[in-house]
Amino acid sequence: SGDEGGTWYIDLKSKGGSAGFGKPPVTADVVMSMSSADFVKMFTGKLKPTMAFMSGKLRIKGNMALAIKLEKML
Repeated sequence: SGDEGGTWYIDLKSKGGSAGFGKPPVTADVVMSMSSADFVKMFTGKLKPTMAFMSGKLRIKGNMALAIKLEKML
């Protein structure tokens, strides 16, 4: 959400995987929502995913175990 917000996806289910903007090509097992400003902070290492979740800046719906695996990839 916020300035330059939108829907982005990372597909790790399909062979070769993919990432992009818009509707994902397959049904998501995990949906994460946050402001675009916090997203940039998280992916530049200035905000830890666990802290973002615990403080309510990151909302997660779906398979929490997969969300935790994604954190390790960051």
